[in-house]
Amino acid sequence: MRGPLSLRSQLSLVLGGLSLAILALVGGYLGKVATDELYTAQQAAVRATAQSAAELLAAQLRDREREIKLLSGAPQLVEGPLDGSRVRNALERRAELHDEFAWVGVADPDGKVLQATGGMLTGGSVAQRGWFIAARERVYVGDLNDAQPLAALLPASPGSEPARFIDFAAPIRDAEGRLLGVVGAQAHWNWITGVVESVTRRQKPGGGIDALIIDREGRVLYPEAMAVAQAGGELVLPRALANGRFEGLLRFGDGRDYLTSEAPLLTRTNAELGWRIVARQPMELALRPVRDLRRELVLLGVLAAAVLTLAALLLARRVSKPVERLARIAERVEAERRIPEFPVEPASLELARLSNAMRSMAQSLLETEQALQKTNATLEAQVRERTAELQAANAALEHLATRDPLTGLHNRRSLDARLAEALALDRRYGAANGRVHGLLLIDVDHFKQVNDVHGHPAGDAVLRRLAQLLQATLRISDVAARFGGEEFAVLLPELGGPLEAVQAAEKIRAAVQAETFHGVGRLTVSIGVSLAVPEDADVRSLIARADAALYEAKRGGRNAVVLKENEAAA
Repeated sequence: MRGPLSLRSQLSLVLGGLSLAILALVGGYLGKVATDELYTAQQAAVRATAQSAAELLAAQLRDREREIKLLSGAPQLVEGPLDGSRVRNALERRAELHDEFAWVGVADPDGKVLQATGGMLTGGSVAQRGWFIAARERVYVGDLNDAQPLAALLPASPGSEPARFIDFAAPIRDAEGRLLGVVGAQAHWNWITGVVESVTRRQKPGGGIDALIIDREGRVLYPEAMAVAQAGGELVLPRALANGRFEGLLRFGDGRDYLTSEAPLLTRTNAELGWRIVARQPMELALRPVRDLRRELVLLGVLAAAVLTLAALLLARRVSKPVERLARIAERVEAERRIPEFPVEPASLELARLSNAMRSMAQSLLETEQALQKTNATLEAQVRERTAELQAANAALEHLATRDPLTGLHNRRSLDARLAEALALDRRYGAANGRVHGLLLIDVDHFKQVNDVHGHPAGDAVLRRLAQLLQATLRISDVAARFGGEEFAVLLPELGGPLEAVQAAEKIRAAVQAETFHGVGRLTVSIGVSLAVPEDADVRSLIARADAALYEAKRGGRNAVVLKENEAAA
C-alpha cells in the first residue's frame, strides 16, 4: 500500500493547479473584458465618425446660410441698384472667398437675374425655381438638385458624376420691409461630400470606416456609386436604416456585415433637410484588433503558465523544508516539553506526523479562537445591519419631511426653511455683494377645468410634468417647491436684480406654454415675482408681494409674469 505523498509533492500539485486555474479564470475574464472593450471602442469610433460628420456638415450648412443672409442685408444690395457694379463686385468677392459656391446671383422681384458671378444666367429668369419662390418670403436652404440651367454652363466635373447643387437664398428688403429682390447661391455637391470625406480621412489608417449620406426618403445621396445602384434597384438598404436611427451590426446588400452608426443632420437652418449620416466599418476590419488581442493573450497565457508552474515547484521546495523541520520539533516538544535543536538533514513525509502533533497542542486554543471569531462576526453583522436600517429610516424620514409626495419637489415646510435661510444671508451679506434673492409664485391657469374635464389623475400628471419642467428650466442653485394645490414656488438666490428674476420667470412661462401635456393639451401659468428687501421683517412680506403680483397676473388675463416691488423701497 502506497503511503501519502510528500508535502513537497502535494504543495507542487496544489500550487501549480491553483495557479493555472487562477490564470485560466483571470485570463479568460480579462480576455473577455478586453475584447468587449475593443468591440465597444470600434463601435464608438464608428459612432464618433457619424456624429462628427453630421455636426461638421451641419455647421458648414449653417455658415453658408448665414453668409447668404448677411449678403442679403449688405448695403450694396439694399441701398444701391441691384444691376449696379457695386452689387456685381460684392457677388464676385463673395464667390472668391467661398469657392464652394458654383454660382451667386441677384434677381429682381419678378425673377429676372440682374447680376451673377461669371455672368452666368444673367438676363435669364429663375421665377419658377423653388429657391426663388421660397426666398421671396424667408431665408431658404434647399435639398440636393441637378440645376440643369447652371450645370450646362459649368465645365464638366472630373469623372462621370453629374453636377449637383445645394441651394441657398434670402430676400433683399429695404428699410420699410419691401422686397427689392432675391440673392441666391448654388453650392457644389462635391463641397458637401468633401466635408464628409474630411472626417473619414481622419480615422486610423486601415480602419475602413466610410460614410453615407441618406435623405429623408431613405435614398442614398453619397457615395455616388451606391446612389446609382439604389436607383437601379441593385441596392436595398437594410430595413433598420430605412426605418430610422440605428446603431449596431447590419448586413448590407453586398452580403457583408458592418458595424453601423447613424446620426441625424441637425442643421437648425430655416429648412431642415432631414439628412442622416451613416458611418460603417466592415466587421472583418472591426474585429481585427480583437483577433490580434486573442492571439496575443493565448501566447501570453502559455508563457505565464510555464512561469507559474516553475514558480510553484520552487515555492513548494522552499516551503516544505521548514515545515518538515517543524514537524520533528513539534513531536519532540510534545514528548520532552523542550525545544530541541533543528536537525541538519530534514526528513521527508512529515506532514502526517506534524498534523497529529499540532492537533493535540493547539486543539483547545483553536476551538476557543473559533468560538470568539464566530461571536465577533455575529456581533459585527448585527451592528452593520442595525446601522444600515437606521440610516435608511433616517433618510426616509428626511425625504417625507421635506418633499412633496406627488411631484418630488420641496414641500411648503422645506421652502419656508430655505426662505428663512436666504433672508438671513441677505441681511448679513446682501448689502456688501449687491446680490439679493427672489421668489416666484406660479399658478396653473384654469387648472380646475383640467380636473373637471379630464379627472384628478390627469391633473396629478400635469402637476408632475410641471415639476419636471421647473427642474429642467431652473439653475442648480434654485429651489423649486410645491406651494399648495396647483401653485408652485421657486426661490432664486444670488440675483443681480429684478431683471434676472423676471427673465427666470419668463423662461418658465415660455417653457410651460410650449409644452403639450399628455391627454390635456396646452396649458399656461401666471407668475408673480418679488425680491427681498431690507425692510422685510420675515418671509411673509416677501410671499405677500409675490402673491399680490400673481393676483395681478391673473387679473390681467393670465399667462403673464408680473413683478411686485416693495412700495416703501420704491
